[in-house]
Amino acid sequence: MIVNTNLSALNAQRMLFDNTKAASTAMERLATGSKINKAQDDVAGSAIADRMTSQVRGLNMAVKNAEDALSMLSVAETMYVDQTDITQRIRELAVQAANDTTSAKDRDYLQSEVTALVAEVDRIASQTMFNGESIGGWKNLQLGSDTGQSITTHITTLSGHSGTTYGSATQDYAAGSTNLEIKGLSTSGPFAFGDVVMAGLYNPDTYFVQGVSTAQMHDDGTFTQTIALSSGLVQSITAGNEIVSSIGTIDFSITDDPTTAVNEQFTLGGRGSLYSIDLSSDAGGALQGIDSALETLASASVEVGAMQNRLNHTIANLMGVAEQTTAARSRIEDADFAAESAVLAKTQVLQQTGAAMLAQANARPQLVLELIK
Repeated sequence: MIVNTNLSALNAQRMLFDNTKAASTAMERLATGSKINKAQDDVAGSAIADRMTSQVRGLNMAVKNAEDALSMLSVAETMYVDQTDITQRIRELAVQAANDTTSAKDRDYLQSEVTALVAEVDRIASQTMFNGESIGGWKNLQLGSDTGQSITTHITTLSGHSGTTYGSATQDYAAGSTNLEIKGLSTSGPFAFGDVVMAGLYNPDTYFVQGVSTAQMHDDGTFTQTIALSSGLVQSITAGNEIVSSIGTIDFSITDDPTTAVNEQFTLGGRGSLYSIDLSSDAGGALQGIDSALETLASASVEVGAMQNRLNHTIANLMGVAEQTTAARSRIEDADFAAESAVLAKTQVLQQTGAAMLAQANARPQLVLELIK
């Protein structure tokens, strides 16, 4: 028997410390609901849970992005519906004007209404906005939690000036380029000598087409063609992202100077555009151009509708991934109340018995006094 070192007391003290620590951990987890309250609780688990949290929050924001994109596309769809209604009215007027029971004066009245309606088509195209930004152009939609998880779509805006012959550059072209290979996006092409085109998506510049190659026609009615511009590009354009649209045809009876013609003397409205409608002199011929405009509007509307369906599937996918990722994170960092309450009950009992055993161990050296007696 020894007095200076009470091994039993040291052992009981160590056990009491361990049980007290375990009880404190169980109480902390039960109080917070989290199994990981600090990095030392689970070093690897803490890092994994943080990464999953970033992913879940990113996915939830991506769902919001997709819903915002659906709202934007709904605005574009409304724009097409309004423009289509106006164009249908213009067609009614053209059918009326084509009838020989309509006098020349009546056709002038009908043309006045057409002019006002075309101006409204222009206004809708230029002033339709979403969140303060133009509805038209290329839109990059962030639909994931990480870089690169996005899709790009183009919302076409069609005005009275927009001919139905249009397309996009097949490759990048630097400023100063004069020859452009165009992938046609319409079935009313190809481009022709004398067309006036706009090159560039934002703040586009106007050019005179002074030469065209033989167009390669595709099975779907579109085409690929190289056009030569009267002057080099003012700004560079990017493959697929820059629209080249026919907005008019030069009237060479007025001038043979391409520069002057482009700036001042071209006839408003390319082939198939609404500004080319003339009910006063060619009401019957106007019907073909109006039908082309309606077809172009329908095509643009179909593209928007397809993207809306795609985004609905995207939202469903994002919500499913976010749900399963959240479940995986829960298994890492959320406390199991059944298990932790059992641990707490056990450690509380062990704390009480440990305290009792420490008291007994502290009392044992007093037995030495019996030997001295």
